[in-house]
Amino acid sequence: MTLDQLQVLQTIVKSGSFRAASLELHRAQSAVSYSIRSLENELGFKLFSRDQYRPQLTPQGRAFLKKADDLIFQFDELEETAEFLKRGHEPIIRLAVSAMWPLPLLVTALKDFTSRFPQTEIKIIHDVLSADEQLLEDQADLALAVIFNDRSLLVTEELFPVNMVAVCSAKHPLAKFKGKAPNSELAKYPQIIMSTTVKSSNRSAGIINPDHVISVQDYLTKKAFLVDGLGWGRMPEHVIKEEIKDKSLVTLLPKPQVAQLYIAHHSQKELGPCGKFLWDYFSNRQKKKLK
Repeated sequence: MTLDQLQVLQTIVKSGSFRAASLELHRAQSAVSYSIRSLENELGFKLFSRDQYRPQLTPQGRAFLKKADDLIFQFDELEETAEFLKRGHEPIIRLAVSAMWPLPLLVTALKDFTSRFPQTEIKIIHDVLSADEQLLEDQADLALAVIFNDRSLLVTEELFPVNMVAVCSAKHPLAKFKGKAPNSELAKYPQIIMSTTVKSSNRSAGIINPDHVISVQDYLTKKAFLVDGLGWGRMPEHVIKEEIKDKSLVTLLPKPQVAQLYIAHHSQKELGPCGKFLWDYFSNRQKKKLK
């Protein structure tokens, strides 16, 4: 059994006759008939009933064709993938994405990306302050995050700032300070922070009292803890917009901290077509829109 025989079978059924298939395949009708007879002999059953003017699939032929169609489709996909890889496209893109990155912006970019590069797998690495380490240790190809480029080994492009607002529940004791809570008072209550994989010991991420913290791994949990009054913490402004509006959360400080987000990659690693597309998407074409 060969792939060519399966493709001949499929073409006969789609075109409606051996003659039409021979024209579509640019082969003699006798060659098409021989291909099917050889396949039938190998299988041990008839694929077509030849009692009528036009060939009709036998019940066995219909069942066989269904599996053959699946196999041909998979082979076509395999050929597309091989061509995709031959052109230098990356089989996988690893993105270290800051937890404070606005998700709608990421979703929009990835929709465009997957429509252009359907064969490339996307791996998202959620990051808190460690995107530079992910790049330097070859755990990520691109980063969309706060970037510490201490050794100047990364290529970076500034994108947009995110306001990190200190908040607590309206029922929390700190709410009485009406947006002017002093550090001495903040230190008395648990500060809810995002846990991080950062190995650099000098990155405190604005912790007031290291001995009085509650660590969580995502902003959804952090927001729930804040609303329920378990402590206070800083949140991306776009994540708590509704809670500020309905006053289930109140601000603690006059001004937010500003976190600058970048796109970055390792200077020693050249981006392939997929990586270059994402870089261009954020760095050039979409930069103004992101703001």
